[in-house]
Amino acid sequence: MVCAVVSARVSPIFIEKINVVRIVPRVAETADLNTVADLTVKACMCLPGIIVAESGDFYNQEIWRVKSILGRDFKYPETLAERTAIELAHHISLAGRRLIIDPRDR
Repeated sequence: MVCAVVSARVSPIFIEKINVVRIVPRVAETADLNTVADLTVKACMCLPGIIVAESGDFYNQEIWRVKSILGRDFKYPETLAERTAIELAHHISLAGRRLIIDPRDR
């Protein structure tokens, strides 16, 4: 698994500034909620702000439940800029995964 985090300042429509991009790989047998939450917490360590992720990333759990699991503010995307930032993180994650896996395993 690869988790990509994009720390950005956004307006409702645009990404105004990208502060940090992180890629955190992890070898895991399953991709359950606890594994995803632990990986997310590790990737977001020491970054300020609210974590924004698609609902499917946290198995469609309610926002209050994801906040309690992560131990910090969380929300699902509401604006175009938040959706764009998530799309950027997905592209970075996929590219990072392709760089670290063995081509023979594809």
